[in-house]
Amino acid sequence: MFSELATLLSTTLTFFSIYVMLSLSLNLEYGFTGIPNFGKVFFFSLGAYVAGTFVPRIMHILFRIDEPLCSAVASTQRILVGLQEPITLMIIFIASLIFSGIVGAIIGYMLSYPSLKLRGDYLAISLLIVAELSRVFVRTEPNIVCGTDGIGGIPNPFISVGDTLIKEVLYSILSGVIAYLSYFFIQRIVNSPYGRVIKSIRDDELASQLLGKDVKRFKAEVLMFASSISAVAGCLYAFFIGFVYPDDFIIVWTMYSWLMLLLGGLANNKGVVVGALVMVIIDRGLRRIPSYWLSLPFDVSYLRGTIFMILLLLIIMYKPRGIFPEKPLDTPARQVFEAHIKKVVNLKKESPHQ
Repeated sequence: MFSELATLLSTTLTFFSIYVMLSLSLNLEYGFTGIPNFGKVFFFSLGAYVAGTFVPRIMHILFRIDEPLCSAVASTQRILVGLQEPITLMIIFIASLIFSGIVGAIIGYMLSYPSLKLRGDYLAISLLIVAELSRVFVRTEPNIVCGTDGIGGIPNPFISVGDTLIKEVLYSILSGVIAYLSYFFIQRIVNSPYGRVIKSIRDDELASQLLGKDVKRFKAEVLMFASSISAVAGCLYAFFIGFVYPDDFIIVWTMYSWLMLLLGGLANNKGVVVGALVMVIIDRGLRRIPSYWLSLPFDVSYLRGTIFMILLLLIIMYKPRGIFPEKPLDTPARQVFEAHIKKVVNLKKESPHQ
């Protein structure tokens, strides 16, 4: 019983970390900069594709695995090699994370200039189309991640740990640390002069241009950084699942990111983290409930989708600004200004005759 509970908690923490990274990157794009990215799953899938492409090939080269890359025998051999070579596997894992972030940043920057020429709904639809086209392309191209079959044998970096529970806990802790670092860096970005610029672009793009700000460059940089975080999240997901299958990366991931963002609150990173927590509790909790426990005439997964739909409608109707609405940026200039106002108010209280 204890081991099952611990496994559930560690799995939940891993997915929570992935959800946090996706929702935070979307918050940076849309909440702070006003870029409606409906192709979030595309940048998420990039990290998984990097893991599915890079890890098996580099393991076949380093350890001279002669079996066909996509075969079940090769997948088993990669797992066995991971058990025998923990240090090398950890190096490959770290390299995959770095490579995923670089690829996500490059692709995000390359897509930024043609896509950002569009605005509003047209931009959202174009990014959505890119995400779906990429899934179809990877699904039909066997040389990337083995086409419709997908590719397995991507070993967990802690696979050499004897206890399965400890292995899962270590991976969940590592995922949590990476998610926290993402939160920390995004907080530093938005609570800085750079953050004030991107918020001004979101609020009034024309005014920002008149003040001499290169709007396209700022948007490209934001999309590049956010895409890098999304790709790293995808790489974590691939190593956790141990398998990369193109049809896993459907529009549901994008909808999850938007739901977490709207639930927590636009331009409020702490609120987005809470939204991700609510989301993962509902999502992972319902996956553990068999249909016969609730006596439902349909699969529990349909109930999960219904709950998410109702939740989204309630947010739009009663909490359009989310659980935690946007707050002023916590910048040094604001702190000095508030301290000055507080000092003036205290002086007036001490000298009411003045």
